[in-house]
Amino acid sequence: MNRYFNAMKRNHRRGLPCSRTWQFLNAMLCVLLFSASTAMAEDKPPTYEDHVLPVFREKCCSCHNADRKAGGLDLTSYQQMMAGGNSGDVVAGGDADGSYLWQVVSHESEPTMPPDADRIPDAMLKVIKEWIAGGIIERDGARPVAQKASSSLALDSGSIVKPSGPLIMPPRLSLEPCFHGLRPTTIRSIDASPHGDLVAVGSSQQVLLFEPRTRECIGVLPFPEGECTNLRFSRSAKLLLSGGGIAAKSGRVVIWDVASAQRVMELGDEFDEVLAADLSADQRLVALGGSAKVVRLLQTSNGVVESEITKHTDWITSVSFSPDSVLLATGDRAGNLFLWESFGARHWGDLKGQKAGITAIDWRADGIVLATASEDGTIHLWEADTAKKVKSWSAHGGGTTDVRWLNDGRLVSTGRDRKVKLWKADGTLENELGTLPDIGTKVAVTSGIPLVIAGDWSGQITIYDVAKPAQLGVLDSNPEPLSQRVDRAQKATVASKKKAQEVLLEKEKAVKTEANLISQLAAANKSLGVTGGEEKNKKSLAEVAADGVKTVEARLVVVKAKVKKATEIVSSLESTVNDTNGSAEKEIAGKILNAAKKTLIETQASVVRAEQELQESRKTNAAAISEQKAAEKKLADVNSQVKQLNEQVENAVSKRKTLSEKYASLAGECKVCEKILKKWQDELAFSQGAGRTSE
Repeated sequence: MNRYFNAMKRNHRRGLPCSRTWQFLNAMLCVLLFSASTAMAEDKPPTYEDHVLPVFREKCCSCHNADRKAGGLDLTSYQQMMAGGNSGDVVAGGDADGSYLWQVVSHESEPTMPPDADRIPDAMLKVIKEWIAGGIIERDGARPVAQKASSSLALDSGSIVKPSGPLIMPPRLSLEPCFHGLRPTTIRSIDASPHGDLVAVGSSQQVLLFEPRTRECIGVLPFPEGECTNLRFSRSAKLLLSGGGIAAKSGRVVIWDVASAQRVMELGDEFDEVLAADLSADQRLVALGGSAKVVRLLQTSNGVVESEITKHTDWITSVSFSPDSVLLATGDRAGNLFLWESFGARHWGDLKGQKAGITAIDWRADGIVLATASEDGTIHLWEADTAKKVKSWSAHGGGTTDVRWLNDGRLVSTGRDRKVKLWKADGTLENELGTLPDIGTKVAVTSGIPLVIAGDWSGQITIYDVAKPAQLGVLDSNPEPLSQRVDRAQKATVASKKKAQEVLLEKEKAVKTEANLISQLAAANKSLGVTGGEEKNKKSLAEVAADGVKTVEARLVVVKAKVKKATEIVSSLESTVNDTNGSAEKEIAGKILNAAKKTLIETQASVVRAEQELQESRKTNAAAISEQKAAEKKLADVNSQVKQLNEQVENAVSKRKTLSEKYASLAGECKVCEKILKKWQDELAFSQGAGRTSE
């Protein structure tokens, strides 16, 4: 039934003709006819056998019978009618407005029944509505059928869902990991919310939630079902789907409400882990697949398998609904790639071109083109409506392991070459964002200003800024138990406090040393002043002594000159006496000579005394010079001591400042350690007291 309905919705959005859609819809003309057999007593609700079946037999059963079953619906018996069609149940007991049959015959939703015709008369609509509202009773005397409990997950069918309203983020969650290994495990699943700074990472027995820009883990969602191999946020960003299980034992799909972090649904009962899973944009269906080579489409309303796809010949490795929920793309390990209608799982087309296992499928936001990645190293782009290849290129040597669309039409991918690459819409390489430590396994892209989150075989998750491009950091995919974090934080706090105390004691010693050196420097400066005065005094005495030597030397020169003069006079007088003949004259000359000799003797005595005085002056001068040199040496020593003390004081001040800064830094480090310790103690108490809000 819904094969044509799906085609109509896709074609209507694209402005294409809807000729394929009306073939089945004509069958619904049967509801326009009203038979006399539908008359009912006013005090009893209508029944299927007495009032509804005659209408179906006359106008509907030619298409909806056991042989034809148009749209998978058989109206010839109550049991078959209750089984529903390819789209699920067509009526819900007690809820006419919520019944698909009522919606189409009353023209409340498309496709309207009958197609291209007026709505059936109100009297007939009243019969149908009262029959459904009365509990879709089978026969007279039978009990009404209670409305099945249904999920409120389903949205308007066929619309391209986008996030709206405030950012959707989870409440405070426990950070206690459900599993911690000796080393991180291979990253098998990553997804980013289309509405909020939120990234989910799958692990063993848990889903880790991160804020990618701060790279902080903000919560742990327990997944006791086993290994989480698939993660998909709904296109509304309100739900998070997780698929996985235990290899060769069990498989399950879990859906969480993001805003409350509560499980709202558990689907599937596989005998091996779920390898691929997705939630339709209208949240009506979940598709899952694995080693059984079968894709199952389960209704979120009741968990019932609506359809099964058995065309694949190898393990199902990837499934993905189109943004309008109309189509489903499925890929397997052998490289088979198919498109199906989500309603009824009817075959839409084969996507031929991948030569090795399909590793990823991702739809462009408009739903017109989808991208696929393969172990053959290529990325293919396909047009969904025609099931034709648009473009393909070799992306990663050894194999492409994942590909995702950005909102602006570019793509990001990773592969066995460990590269994370950004591609333009036409498949041209725009940039290599970075190289991972090991084989790339998964990529995801955040909303808004895009960040790329890439996981690898070694378990490292790296975040890249697309705009710069640059690596921003990594996410911890293997968080420690809270008790270990508390213990480590306690040890770090104790160690930092001990180190800070040691530095504080060293600083106090440095302060005392500095004060002592300053005191010594003051004493040395005082001594320098005294010694400088002594040195000046000694210098002055030496200068006086030197002046005395000069004075005596000058006087000695004068006295010697007098001796010389006196000697010359005596010699002249002796010649005169010798030349004088007269006795009287000779006697006079003799007296003069004697007086001159006496003067000469006295002058010579003055020379001797002057020489003795000069010798004494020189001794005094030498002693004064020696004392001056001693004073100068003492002053130099004191200056050297003062200089040395100045340097020691400067070093002491510098050391004290360094220790003060170091202590301040360590004190800050202590506060940080105490803050971290308090955080983990608080998280541990929250985890132990409040428990896991997601359980």
